[in-house]
Amino acid sequence: MYHQDKRTYTTTTDLSNSVYKETTKAIKNGLFSINYCNSVSVNVSFLFLIMQLPLKKLSSILLCLLLFFKNAEAQKIYFDSLNHLLAQNSISKEEKANVYCRLAKANFEKNLPLSFQQANEALKVAEGLRDGKSKAMAYATLVHLYVWKKDLKSAYASLDSAQYYAQKTKNRIALGFVWFRSGWLDLVNDENDKSVPKLLKALDFFKDQHADDYESTIYHYLASFYGYGNDPSKQQKYARLCYSSALKSKQVDLLNNAYFTIGQSYFDRFKLDTLKRNLLDSALFMYKKSLRLSKEQAGRMLTYSNTAAAALNTANTYFQYFPASYRDSAEKYVDIAMGIATKTNLLEVLLNCYGLRSEYALRDGNYDEAEKILLTGLDKISGVVVKMPLTQARIYQGLANIAEKKGNQQAALKYFKQYFNYYKKAFDEEKINSTVRIEAQYQSQKKEQEIAYLQQQTKYTKKLNVFYIISGLTGIAALLLLLMSYNYKLKASIRKQELIDQEKKAIELMAQLKEAEAMQLQTEQVLLKERQERLEKEVLVGNLQIEEKNELLELITEKVNPESHLSLDEQIKRIVNQQKKMDKVFEEHKVDFFDANPAFFERLQEKANHALTRLDLKYCSYMLMGLSNKEVSVRLGIEPKSVRMSRYRIKQKLGLGKEEDLNLFLQQLG
Repeated sequence: MYHQDKRTYTTTTDLSNSVYKETTKAIKNGLFSINYCNSVSVNVSFLFLIMQLPLKKLSSILLCLLLFFKNAEAQKIYFDSLNHLLAQNSISKEEKANVYCRLAKANFEKNLPLSFQQANEALKVAEGLRDGKSKAMAYATLVHLYVWKKDLKSAYASLDSAQYYAQKTKNRIALGFVWFRSGWLDLVNDENDKSVPKLLKALDFFKDQHADDYESTIYHYLASFYGYGNDPSKQQKYARLCYSSALKSKQVDLLNNAYFTIGQSYFDRFKLDTLKRNLLDSALFMYKKSLRLSKEQAGRMLTYSNTAAAALNTANTYFQYFPASYRDSAEKYVDIAMGIATKTNLLEVLLNCYGLRSEYALRDGNYDEAEKILLTGLDKISGVVVKMPLTQARIYQGLANIAEKKGNQQAALKYFKQYFNYYKKAFDEEKINSTVRIEAQYQSQKKEQEIAYLQQQTKYTKKLNVFYIISGLTGIAALLLLLMSYNYKLKASIRKQELIDQEKKAIELMAQLKEAEAMQLQTEQVLLKERQERLEKEVLVGNLQIEEKNELLELITEKVNPESHLSLDEQIKRIVNQQKKMDKVFEEHKVDFFDANPAFFERLQEKANHALTRLDLKYCSYMLMGLSNKEVSVRLGIEPKSVRMSRYRIKQKLGLGKEEDLNLFLQQLG
């Protein structure tokens, strides 16, 4: 039984007749069919030559041409539609990168260099995008291409880049695709324990994202992991899911893959118990169903590796488990496998086909034919770039066995040497691949550890930043509380100070009020004293006037001259008028005198030790008023000599010397 890659083919559970019914219904409803109306242009001269052929041949040729052009046109339309999208100016960079990835996926079997070119174009287009989705998808696509190129080192490097850019996107499909390729790469390197958790994680990302195509493929690989008798129940479970997801995706390649997976499931279960021939019949039924779908929907098929494997496994089943009468059936499917392998460059499938034909020749005892078939197979791969030392070693081992059976020991030795050389190459290549794989895994794990460390650092930095932010906010809150507390205390202190100030002002106002009351009282006392003094002065002045009047009356008798020519009345009137003038002058000066010198007479008496008489005070008042001795003598009606004598007596009472001026003293005292 041939397996192009034992990880590539899985199985599913017993789907019985429902698989056939559901698929038939889907195809009838157009889910897996193509209806194109594009016309096919054919050269006129070519048509003319065809018209000359007999009707039977013509119909056969036309049927073949129709199928060929239909399939070619269908594939051409698929690629043209993608290229048409690229030519549109309105397409976004993200969509453009996605189209390049789809083209790379579609071309990898037929034109691997073109697939690399298209994947690299996707990277160039995604160069300016901030989101890492497109770059993650492109690098994950390169992982698949490098594995086909058998360049594991570059595959792991591309995976590292895909994982790096996957961290820069939240797109679940991109994240799931990267995890899918990571798990697939582990599966290629027989690291199943690492692969399965990654594939399951990819399924978690694809959940509810309508990514049925990716889910179907992952279920296919999970089924392959549990195949070969490892866990038949899980193999059937994932095969069932592979089939149901393929139906939802409406993609012919995935449905073809699901059919092959189901067939492999039946075959693996049959190998556990070869007595259950119904399982072998079911396996052949699903293999043939896959081949029939590939033929009917050839125009929509992009990958043919599973179809070639299904054909080869069908032929091998007829060879191993059926009588020799079924040889025609085996050769039929070998021809199908060889045709697909030749077109799609599946060299290992091609060599296995030659190996199966050689086995039939050996059964017939035709050793030369068996040897010729194997040598033809080796000749087919002689010019290829990709070497297959292990497969070639097995071919030379078969040739050595054939030569030995023929009895040609020299040829057997020659072939055995070739077997040994190619086996050594295969061993060396495996060592190199293992070294490269281990180194690539080491670098990948190292980068993963670096990325994990950076992520931890980022998380720590984020936590530290959060801590700083919380600390800062706490500090700000504490500072605000302190400021609020300080502000409250400040306001309370200001309020308290205001109350103290108000109390002080109240006390000051009370003191000022008391002081004002005291000053008012003092002022009132002064006013009362001044009023009393004024009254006393007025009384004194009045008394002086009365005394003067009395003295005037006493003097009138003395001043009247009986001998004067004037009559008595006239003399009296003259004396009275003169006295009035003096009273008028006195009245004009007494107000100013007594207003300006309220305590004059008190101080005067103090100076004289209260020895001054009323008449002395009268003289002093007249002298203070500025009256001359003559004016005083006239006013008092006495001789000026008497006035001078009175001044002398007053000076003695006041203790003044002869040279001292009494008028000046009185003015200074007043």
